[in-house]
Amino acid sequence: MFCPNCGKAEQVLNTYCRQCGEFLPDHSDKKRNFTMGGNTPEEQIRVNLILNFLSGTVSLILAILLYATFWNKPETSQVIYIVAAFLLAMCGWQFSTFRVGLKLKKTFDRRKNDEIENAAQLDKSVFKSAKTKDLLPEADFTDVVPTTITENTTKHLSEKVSKKSS
Repeated sequence: MFCPNCGKAEQVLNTYCRQCGEFLPDHSDKKRNFTMGGNTPEEQIRVNLILNFLSGTVSLILAILLYATFWNKPETSQVIYIVAAFLLAMCGWQFSTFRVGLKLKKTFDRRKNDEIENAAQLDKSVFKSAKTKDLLPEADFTDVVPTTITENTTKHLSEKVSKKSS
């Protein structure tokens, strides 16, 4: 497979290009989707951000409800407090993973914006109008190469051929 971005050959599907870093999805298998997300890392990050935020929020709410309901009540099992602590730990983990996902999303967005800006700058620099005088230096006639022996010989040949014909 060739990378659609840079053209590097011998690439592996569903990985990143070894030259430019572009993600190379496998479009031949239409039914195949990655777990809980789309076909590209950007789509997966978006879905993971949503799931991390929701699970972290639900864990926090459940832990608060457990502590509010059973705090300092007689005959409360220690398992309730352990479960509430576990839910708080899950909340912390999910929100830290959410923060890492946001940084990763910003990196992908920045890379995409840089590619767009580079393409725009390339277009501007390639198609920028300029005067020929700015593009080419003036001719330097001080170092002129003398004419060769074979120059203008076809003129003499045609004269010889016309003399022989008559």
